[in-house]
Amino acid sequence: MATTGPENELRTLGLFLVPGVYMRVLAETVRQLGHNDRKLYEGLNFTADDLKANDSRVFVTDAILMAQRALDLAGPDGLSFALARELRLTIHGTLGFAALTSPTFEGALDSVHRYLQLRAPFLSMKQSLAGERVLVQLCTEFDVPELYPFLAETVSATLILLTEQLLDRDDAQGKGFALEQGKLPGVTVRLSAPEPPYYRRFADQFPVQFQYGQPEEMLVFPRQLLEVRMRLADADASEMAREQCEFELQKALKEQGDISLAIRNMLRMMPGPLPSLEVMAERFCVSSRTLKRRLAEKDTHYREIVEAVLKDRAIQLLRYTNQSVSEIAYELGYADLSNFSRAFRKWTGKSASEFREDGPDPAPEVGP
Repeated sequence: MATTGPENELRTLGLFLVPGVYMRVLAETVRQLGHNDRKLYEGLNFTADDLKANDSRVFVTDAILMAQRALDLAGPDGLSFALARELRLTIHGTLGFAALTSPTFEGALDSVHRYLQLRAPFLSMKQSLAGERVLVQLCTEFDVPELYPFLAETVSATLILLTEQLLDRDDAQGKGFALEQGKLPGVTVRLSAPEPPYYRRFADQFPVQFQYGQPEEMLVFPRQLLEVRMRLADADASEMAREQCEFELQKALKEQGDISLAIRNMLRMMPGPLPSLEVMAERFCVSSRTLKRRLAEKDTHYREIVEAVLKDRAIQLLRYTNQSVSEIAYELGYADLSNFSRAFRKWTGKSASEFREDGPDPAPEVGP
């Protein structure tokens, strides 16, 4: 648990804390599906009683392990869809209230986009316009390939259910978004995984169609849906809720302590290629200029942190795998082998081939 954990643990994990209520609902859903939820807690440093506290937090590493166990137990039963139905609006706290009281669906979507990391630090959202459609792409922040389809399916289903619940139905109908055979017109969920056997059992319970085998995880909305009023639209109440979300976010950022360490830990959990300074700044909800300044206060630069992570990863791959140098370069995000070769020689004083042949001699540190 992370309610009163040591300060250094908070610094090490940065923003990577998951509200305990989500893990509690996950365990309850596993139990409702007829499985022994006590197995989920084995070896973890918290219990079901610990998760009852409103302010409980779980380290994301424990949350991932618990979710994997739940998926192993109840995944074939449609755990993702069953869980989405249980993640009601009130469970999401101030973020849910900010969305509920937003003047329009556009405001609700903006709140979710900005503050999603307070509830699901393993995911981020990218929103774009394509003609008359709004594309909301889900992106994972951690390299958890076995768990990602479950996370994407659960979060997508949750967002869709909340969308239906939050929209003012009269206004939606007036703008052409009355349910048609139980579905919201023009709204779809695209997922990259193959269609699971359980989907047909749940298909009629959701107001949109889920399309599987797609290039990427994405929610698609008609652009005009952004203008639909929310059921309990209240601009003042929504602003107060957003201010509280902002307070929680800034508190989490402050608790990181050393932002350079938080960034390095985040990068270590991401697959290559690693993100740019601008993308990382958006993840921390600050401008790129502010992030540069905060790193300068720690006597480092973003590029130095990236190179430190790449160097460590390259050494591990050379030391513990049989991948070729070109394969390692590609995995690290280098499109040109010569660029990787120059970088590796700068880091270690050896070429990658020499390092592998001579053994892992100590190499100079790069970055913080």
